[in-house]
Amino acid sequence: MLLRLVPWESEQPQPLDANFGRVKSLSSSSRFAVATFLTGGNRESPEDHDLVSDDYFISTRILAYQLLHNPETRCNKSVDFVVLVTENVPELTRQQLRANGAIVVEAEPIPLSWWIKTGVTRWKDQFSKLRLFEMTQYERIIFLDADCLVRGKVDGLFDDVQVREAAPVLSTQQTRTDEAPLPAQYMFGARSDNHLTGARDHPFPPLNTNVFSAGFWVAAPSHELFSYFMSILKHYRRFDPHTMEQSMLNYAFRRGGPMPWREVHYRWSATWPNEQDAQGGVITLHEKFWSTGPRELRELWAQQRDAMEEYFGRGSS
Repeated sequence: MLLRLVPWESEQPQPLDANFGRVKSLSSSSRFAVATFLTGGNRESPEDHDLVSDDYFISTRILAYQLLHNPETRCNKSVDFVVLVTENVPELTRQQLRANGAIVVEAEPIPLSWWIKTGVTRWKDQFSKLRLFEMTQYERIIFLDADCLVRGKVDGLFDDVQVREAAPVLSTQQTRTDEAPLPAQYMFGARSDNHLTGARDHPFPPLNTNVFSAGFWVAAPSHELFSYFMSILKHYRRFDPHTMEQSMLNYAFRRGGPMPWREVHYRWSATWPNEQDAQGGVITLHEKFWSTGPRELRELWAQQRDAMEEYFGRGSS
């Protein structure tokens, strides 16, 4: 029997439509947002009870205070603060966030295949974050997890040339025909995950790696990108689901792929933050400071919590 060897079709470079999914150029009328994500945890319905004592809700309110009201860290007034919520977040919680200045948007659940799961029950809704890529009313969105402590003006990242300029998709790099068509352009930047370079003992300045943390990123929303993400989810173990949407995004924007992620400067974000990061002026520190982290940084978080409660009024917290 004669066997003919043919290249694997799904690994061949695919021609790109130069007009498909182009990123809109920035202008004086461009809109920007900083966004975070809040779930109702394991609550079956939004009527169960409110989230007043939930640490992530408290941290989300701290973000509202820092990004909208604290003179040392607040963004330009033209920048929206968006809180994406799951359907089981109580209405009372949503009202509280709106009163604090946030724009609250309910995320439609993302349908997932049976194999996409993890042992961390709170992560079950993490793929809903991808709905931010559908919010094309904004030219750029900075996403940061609710358990981030802000120590500077994060909207300065919108002025970074790597963020302002779109990148062409590399049609010569590995593509797969069983996935949705790639856009002609994209913009996605993030920071290397310090977990891979010593975790809490990582050096400063930190080292770059091939894996980014999905707890902080900046992107140009795109319906074409969103469709591409949804097509990835259809294929069994195209990515390791253990870290959920972080694994999927690292696959989509892999270094050796057609849309390699851009490494934003280390001063914008740190995972596994330590005292050196704080002393070095890193603007967002990603940690659950209500329960872990260096003592000095936990005290900083507690100070911001107290300042938030004083500003908004303890009676509403």
